[in-house]
Amino acid sequence: MSLSQSDLAAIRELLQREPTPVEYYIFDAMWSEHCSYKSSKAVLKANLPTQGSEVALGIGEDSGIIRFVRHDGKQYCLAISHESHNHPSQILPIEGAATGVGGVVRDVYCMGADVIGVLNSLHFGISDDPQSVVHTISKNVVLGVSDYANPLGVPVLGGETVYHPSYNDNCLVNVAAIGLIEESKIIHSYVPDNAQTEPYDIILFGKSTDATGFGGASFSSATLDKENDVQNVGAVQVHDPFLKRVLVEAIKTLLRVVDEKKVPIGFKDLGAGGICCATSEIAVGAGMGVEIDLDNVNVALTDLKPEVIACSETQERFCLAVPRWFSGEVLKIFNDEFALPSIYPNAGAAVIGQVIHENRYLVRHRGAVVADLPVSAITTEVTANRVAAPRPISADAVDPAPWSIDQHRSVAERLMGLPNMMSKRFVFRHFDNAVRGDTVVYPGEADSVLVTPIEGCPAAVAVSMDSNLYGKSDPYVSGAYAVAEAVRNVIAVGGRPLCVTDCLNFGNPENPDAFFEFCESVRGIGDASRAFGFIPNEPLPVISGNVSLYNESKTGSAVIPSPVIVVIGRVDDYRKATVMSFPASGLNVIRVGKMYPEFGGTQIQNLVTGLNDVAPQVRFDPESRSNMAIFAAIDQSLVAAAHDISGGGTLGCIFEMCFGLLGNDAFGATLSVRGNAVTELYAENGGYIVAVHPDNLDQFEQLMMSHGVEWTHLGETTDAQSVDLTTDDGQFVINLSSIRDVWNPEL
Repeated sequence: MSLSQSDLAAIRELLQREPTPVEYYIFDAMWSEHCSYKSSKAVLKANLPTQGSEVALGIGEDSGIIRFVRHDGKQYCLAISHESHNHPSQILPIEGAATGVGGVVRDVYCMGADVIGVLNSLHFGISDDPQSVVHTISKNVVLGVSDYANPLGVPVLGGETVYHPSYNDNCLVNVAAIGLIEESKIIHSYVPDNAQTEPYDIILFGKSTDATGFGGASFSSATLDKENDVQNVGAVQVHDPFLKRVLVEAIKTLLRVVDEKKVPIGFKDLGAGGICCATSEIAVGAGMGVEIDLDNVNVALTDLKPEVIACSETQERFCLAVPRWFSGEVLKIFNDEFALPSIYPNAGAAVIGQVIHENRYLVRHRGAVVADLPVSAITTEVTANRVAAPRPISADAVDPAPWSIDQHRSVAERLMGLPNMMSKRFVFRHFDNAVRGDTVVYPGEADSVLVTPIEGCPAAVAVSMDSNLYGKSDPYVSGAYAVAEAVRNVIAVGGRPLCVTDCLNFGNPENPDAFFEFCESVRGIGDASRAFGFIPNEPLPVISGNVSLYNESKTGSAVIPSPVIVVIGRVDDYRKATVMSFPASGLNVIRVGKMYPEFGGTQIQNLVTGLNDVAPQVRFDPESRSNMAIFAAIDQSLVAAAHDISGGGTLGCIFEMCFGLLGNDAFGATLSVRGNAVTELYAENGGYIVAVHPDNLDQFEQLMMSHGVEWTHLGETTDAQSVDLTTDDGQFVINLSSIRDVWNPEL
């Protein structure tokens, strides 16, 4: 258990008695960081904008929902869930990553939506030993994601792979799922109001309950300790995507019947905390209570203890609240029509309880009451008072000294071989990106992946998932930059950003230094979300998210502050979408945005010593104007290729545009930069590199002037397989084939 002595004292004070063993475990799950957000909720509420005119359903249910497009008289929305599965993936990488995908997928299906894609942000350690546990974890995490998404029939639409020594003891596996739903068919995660006047049953369906994942919520809310390896393994869930595939089709049938008969239902997935979490939350959301009989739960083993049945996190399970008159039909769909008991031992649907009007969470087992709690006590606003210890943040940014041409050439040739700069095709080649048949821009082709999920509708969903390594230099910048980069990635394909989701990965919140980093990152996310909204006087709303704390080992090794951001956008007509590869020679290469000598946490810091530790600042006003300008330029078909500037700076961006699809060298470039060459080539301040046809140049420049943005004409694309650079330090040429080999050794 992870309950502290103060927690135990508070529970005894609340109940005015000693809790039963089952009650102890219920509190352990429900009062954990994972379920209660006791350290983070106040910070999130104080900083993150969650409202907007396009928000159909905000924070508080299993997924957030944003309005996407109106087509054929129907308002279509996107449901988004964003979670972490860090500790489980460190202990059992395949199972941990796979069940992470399973969790977000369930969250989306529970809203009545059909999942159209998943994303992943994978953060791994660095080791020179190819046989090290670091490499084993990274390989198996990728297999875990593919082992779940591929057989489920859900495309992996993108993500990122990040490498840093701080992840050696604690990998991060953040996953998100996106679903499509008509607004009129949204299902809520709580008991409907009808339960006030008619009987409602609680139905559990899916895989039979076992002991896997028992203690998972508290395990995810504690520091990893290798001495507890056996206990930790038991806290990791086991995935079954093939059973989930059947469940998905059964859910679609259920929802079709619910819609036809206009049956008010509540629907939740079983994730952290298992039955106790889902059944208490579905009831308290309507101001009601619930009575559960554990003897009615379909179990895999006959001797499971009541606390295991109540709190285990067995995968592939869902919870429904339905009118009693409808319960028989629900059971028939799952048990007879889809024959769940014959597919998996003791799987199926069963009525395990009922909604009651009292404020009680009543649990029976073998005829005895094993838990009788105020339902508000286990779902209440549990808080933990944390202290943040501010530290000095470097702001002294000066241009570095000039380099020799040999130094320029050496750095340029090594840049694309860095772990965070290399092609990630070796990762995403494991994933099916097109299983639904509606992917129009694939991973590696552009800054965002595009799908067209509505048949006959040209509108495309653009999605990007991003983080960075600036957190130690400046945690505020880490949060703000993650939002800014994800926004740029959506804009670079022609998308209008609609919303933000976040997954916040940090160390021990009881450590004032770590809690400061968390608070500052959240503040940065909030400020950036308010700065980069596309609707006048509205922010980009944060509609869902997750907090993952205690990402450190007993040795005190914590992960670098790692806020992960997803931005969802809309491209009105996918035929206007822009990819990153240079499509022809003779195009103008233009940089939009200004570079500053800020190198904290940048890729060049891995290659050169003596650079300052100022993180690349996010300058909200000029970046917002650049975003608007590039969005307008793509909409007016003035841009032939676009790529955002981030890791590797201007030069890294241009190399990727030269490589072409999958690294097949297409076109080179002749470029000239003025000013400090190190800053101009390698600074990672937000901006864009675009290719513009000469016929469109005047109109493009007028558009930039009208938005008041700064742009620089760098040169033009060529047929040569090289990048020719003229700088204030001198001239040098980089052969594309030589760096392509280190960028993607598989080619």
